[in-house]
Amino acid sequence: MDEKKSNMKLVYFGNGVRAVTCLKALFDNGFNIELIVGKAGETLDDSSVTGLAKINGIKFITPNNPNDIESESVIREAEPDLCVLGGYGKILKDNIINIPKIMCINLHGGKLPEYRGSSPLNWALINDEKTFGISIVKVDIGVDTGELIDERIFDIGPEDTIVELHKKANEAFPEMLVKVIKSIEENTFALKKYDRLSGSYFPLRFEEDGFILFDLFTAKEVYNKIRALTTPSTYAYSYYKGKKIKFISAKFSKLPYYGEPGRVYLKSSNGLLVCCKDKCVWISKAVIEGSGEDPFEIIERYSSFSTIRGQILKSLKG
Repeated sequence: MDEKKSNMKLVYFGNGVRAVTCLKALFDNGFNIELIVGKAGETLDDSSVTGLAKINGIKFITPNNPNDIESESVIREAEPDLCVLGGYGKILKDNIINIPKIMCINLHGGKLPEYRGSSPLNWALINDEKTFGISIVKVDIGVDTGELIDERIFDIGPEDTIVELHKKANEAFPEMLVKVIKSIEENTFALKKYDRLSGSYFPLRFEEDGFILFDLFTAKEVYNKIRALTTPSTYAYSYYKGKKIKFISAKFSKLPYYGEPGRVYLKSSNGLLVCCKDKCVWISKAVIEGSGEDPFEIIERYSSFSTIRGQILKSLKG
């Protein structure tokens, strides 16, 4: 720890890897954390914020609703100067936002104001962005509409998946957070306002949003969905003879292959060459849901994955 311990009192909200790495950085830099607000059901070890709270003798709560009367009372008792939200999934209301003496700040894994809302890193890949951003903002009653305190912008490589984007974000956030809190304590920070009507909102993603109908999406769109939704997300997927096939990775073909959408044209060490709306893409790794088995052995050349055309033909025959 730094020899100089911070005098500010912090209440820390969080869950997940980002929250844990940032909380450890706050410990290492001598910040005074009075209370930790985590997610119910987490393992109480150093892989969770509640586990770190227990290990370090810090009071913690795991409310279903952080805005309820009981939670508000506990947070008020902590008398925080600053509330920090690190990967916390619940939206705070006025009664909590207004508790700290200085402000609430939030670590947002997206560029603002372009990527307000949920799952911004996944959406950046789906949208074929060439860069992505992470931000620390002052929390207000809107969704990611608060004033910007700091941001970082990173390149997205052509083969980057959601794994690489999370890694870049989680490596940068701890240092960024420490710097921001020190600037707040020293009153050297600056706030940048955004027009509430500018920018864009992106919604929470659900498992069924990853369903690929190969005659609806181009090869690039299929590739981007697969790399955006691989581990630790819910996977892009399609169906083959009634089995749900989860796509783990894909790559572009060096040669332009064309054909009927959904049909498997080649099987090789590269995987399965499947045609999309415009041309073919390689599905290089996949699993069958439930069994976890490699589906490549059972998938036949010239057979098909899900398409709208296929569903119409099936209904006409049935």
